[in-house]
Amino acid sequence: MSIIRNPAGSDGAKSASELDALKERAKRCVCKKCGGPLQTSLVIYDIYGGVGTELYCPNCQQNEFGTEPEIYKLAEYYVENFQFNYFYDMEENDLNEQLNVSKVADMISWLLKNIGLLDDDGLKTCSPDYHHNKHVYDE
Repeated sequence: MSIIRNPAGSDGAKSASELDALKERAKRCVCKKCGGPLQTSLVIYDIYGGVGTELYCPNCQQNEFGTEPEIYKLAEYYVENFQFNYFYDMEENDLNEQLNVSKVADMISWLLKNIGLLDDDGLKTCSPDYHHNKHVYDE
């Protein structure tokens, strides 16, 4: 797999709206592992022409969909202050901490999506209507 940073006009077979959504997400979100900025990159999957535009973290040198900066900061705080370690079989080092922050960011994102405070456009500023989740709370 090859990565070409900042594709100029090449959309990797994505529609204009999908490409615009990725660009907006790159502006708004950060890497789940390191908290660094994301950029759109053209990814060449194989020599036979499989390409696509993805979000990429230049610091981690990985494709990364990212998370909201507020969620990343909460996850980092949680891992540091509560000694959260999901990967207890791993040696405790920087990679272990990054993976733990990423895992907690995923859990916080899942929670916020399920209670209606997070959607494709980011964190919501107004309170959601919780009546649609009534079946979840009754169980």
